[in-house]
Amino acid sequence: MNQNSEITTITADGTLDSERRNGHDRRRHSWRTLTYCGLHGRGRRRHVRRQGHNYYLDWYDPALVFTGLAVLFMSSMDALFTLTLLSKGAYEANYFMAQLLEMSIEAFVWGKVAITAASVMFLLMHANFHILGITSGRRMLQFMVPVYGLLIVYELVLLGAIA
Repeated sequence: MNQNSEITTITADGTLDSERRNGHDRRRHSWRTLTYCGLHGRGRRRHVRRQGHNYYLDWYDPALVFTGLAVLFMSSMDALFTLTLLSKGAYEANYFMAQLLEMSIEAFVWGKVAITAASVMFLLMHANFHILGITSGRRMLQFMVPVYGLLIVYELVLLGAIA
């Protein structure tokens, strides 16, 4: 199909109908969708057109955005509690995070928050996609809240046992 092609179709009543298309796909997802449409609420697509399909929306459910923010907050709390536990003699069990800790505390905190933020953004953008054929991005993001909650409770118990 060339850049500005015209497609002629026959409608149900037998009349000719022409449709103009250009080569630009308006459905393509971009960072503008997240920043302009997502943050300012100016997106056009807010609801599903077809059930059972993977799809991007221009507008994100505020409850899901707050879920993502809660995950980011709990990740920051996890970093704080981890540093407190390390100062009391504990060690980091996650190999990748231990490597960041050996570089510097700043690298550990920034790395942890950056990885969590990237994961939250990915799951938020893919909230309406089937991921790994098992679940949706929405469910995975919602699942992160109790997991981080249990991790924080575990760290608080450790802090109580060490103190």
